[in-house]
Amino acid sequence: MLKYSLLFLFLPISLFAQQTPSNRSVTDSIQLAEVTVRGYETNRPLLETAASVNVLSGKELNQRFGTPALVPAFNTLPGVRMDERSPGSYRLSIRGSLIRSPFGVRNVKVYWNELPMTDAGGGTYLNALDVRSIGRVEVIKGPSGSLYGAGTGGTVLLSGQASPSGDQANRAEVSALAGSYGLSGQNYTIQTGQNNSAISLNYGHLQSDGYRANSRMYRDNLSLSATFAVNPKQTVSVMGLYSDLMYQTPGGLTQAQFLADPRQARPSTRVTPGSVDQRAAIYQKTGYLGFSHQYRWNDRIQNTTVLFGSLTDFANPFITNYEKRADQGIGGRTVTRWQMIEAGVPTQLVFGGEWQNNFTITRNYGNRRGQPDTLQSDDEFRASQSVLFAQLEANLPFGIIATAGLSRNEVSYRFTRFSDQPIVSQPRGFQPVWLPRVALLKKIGDHVSVFASVSTGYSAPTIQEVRPSAGTFNPTLEPEQGTNLEAAVRGQLNRFQFDLAVYQFRLRQTIVRRSVESGAEYFINAGATNQKGLEAQLAYNLVVPKPAALWQTVRVWNSTTVTNYRFKNYQQGTADVSGNRVTGVPPLVVVTGFDAETRLGFYAHLTHQFIDKFPLDDANAFTSDIARMLNATLGFRKTLAKRWTLDAYVSGDNLLDQTYSLGYDLNAFGGRFYNAAPRRNFTGGVRLAVRW
Repeated sequence: MLKYSLLFLFLPISLFAQQTPSNRSVTDSIQLAEVTVRGYETNRPLLETAASVNVLSGKELNQRFGTPALVPAFNTLPGVRMDERSPGSYRLSIRGSLIRSPFGVRNVKVYWNELPMTDAGGGTYLNALDVRSIGRVEVIKGPSGSLYGAGTGGTVLLSGQASPSGDQANRAEVSALAGSYGLSGQNYTIQTGQNNSAISLNYGHLQSDGYRANSRMYRDNLSLSATFAVNPKQTVSVMGLYSDLMYQTPGGLTQAQFLADPRQARPSTRVTPGSVDQRAAIYQKTGYLGFSHQYRWNDRIQNTTVLFGSLTDFANPFITNYEKRADQGIGGRTVTRWQMIEAGVPTQLVFGGEWQNNFTITRNYGNRRGQPDTLQSDDEFRASQSVLFAQLEANLPFGIIATAGLSRNEVSYRFTRFSDQPIVSQPRGFQPVWLPRVALLKKIGDHVSVFASVSTGYSAPTIQEVRPSAGTFNPTLEPEQGTNLEAAVRGQLNRFQFDLAVYQFRLRQTIVRRSVESGAEYFINAGATNQKGLEAQLAYNLVVPKPAALWQTVRVWNSTTVTNYRFKNYQQGTADVSGNRVTGVPPLVVVTGFDAETRLGFYAHLTHQFIDKFPLDDANAFTSDIARMLNATLGFRKTLAKRWTLDAYVSGDNLLDQTYSLGYDLNAFGGRFYNAAPRRNFTGGVRLAVRW
């Protein structure tokens, strides 16, 4: 840990992600005071927010990298890692939560336009979203259960591009792209805004042949966001989403297979067939509909209530079986903000609740070359989650902002297997848990602040963990619980921005993955972990933007993550692996970038990522390779006739032409850890937009 801390002292670090949407001026985009944080319902500037928060604007999501995907943008944030083992197969880790996720997004709570996307069973179909329809991402790192419920990793708040605005213009956009390995796509957006309404409709298509064998994908996505101001006190919103996604799963390789031919899919063995033979893939159709009602009682009290429903049709021909799953989810969330005291010691109270219910039917069949065969199991799973929360925030004398939050969390499951006789339902309820959070922030002048916080986290096992692909129900898996201590300093000094945070998270009953020879996984509680980390961002603006100057933005930035995560009291069979590094967490990640924009419309983005070696199994017997990735995007954006905007770009990824694995299968049986990422590849595209 010491050598990484010393190295960190000599690294430039950045806060590049704290930019406002692209329609703001360049000057505004570099002011911390202009970045409003919505997390914890404070709606305060980042400088006054006592939490580790990162913001990605539409520019970071849709301009910096050529391929429209969340993965590269998320990976520019310290403490955040996102994998894409094959196109469309997302895994998201915030401060080490990836250890539980062989695939999918777990132990991270995700909201879309204030609607919960994470269902009552703990799963999130994040790959159902098209990044081109997202205008902003806010990432809250660390336990946030005092306001958002179960989860020890963090919370992600996603926002669309439409919002009510009196001067919002009508707008239409069409875009197309093409790239290496059969990548192609189109996107169509139309937005209309009046004094009392804003509507956005977006359709996107993306497809790729993939770098590896059996890694083809396609996704069609249709999203709708509409907001109507009924009267000065009431606003009603409707959000809808439909996604049709297919991606093939090539499977993990051993090191020998990876070195011999990284593009191959998992081959057959004497025990199991290979991915190509079984036509392994994911077929996923997701529909989501939500309603939001905001009512402003007066200048001091307002309430936002949302209701939603979701349907997912999921099929997964796997090497050993064929899983068919249907998910139905319903739920709601209500939040009331009350400015209790306006003079003297301004105090705000936020309180509310969230409830979700999920009904899942899962049937496993034999897999005969991509077709379902004999029924193996017929299961029904019901999950319910509820959260009651309250948070008090006060502006104390001497520039101190105090926050105290508390929530009550309750989770229950019921599992029924109809393919066994007699039919028996197995309920599993967890004791309600109270999760407190306390934070103090002190402003030092107008441009610097420091904060410290104590928060608690709780994460019940997800449906895919208590009933994993191995097909058995595990009624003994316990929730994770932990306590996080954190301190940070952030600010802006002229052209220089900085954000430094240190934390220690002690996690109990850590959930980790195991696998059998076929590749099917199961999960166990692995004792405890002690997670220490340092996250840092700095940015320096090399020029001060002026209206007539050629260079409007020239900026260098870097984000650095240093971790020392260790197992405690952990017995793996007959071996004691206490003291080992936690699986899948790099001790050092450094992301460095350069941005430039000119008055003529030319722009450039350069991004380099360094990922240090990290253990691939709990015994620390296998480690990853060091990864160095270089990405560059060059483009030209120009406004024509005051209404038309043309944006053309070319982007190169993995320009160093490294052979590396973007997503490892942790604790994989037989050492099948490796999923090769594409070698050097290029993408080009054009966008044309008109306003009226």
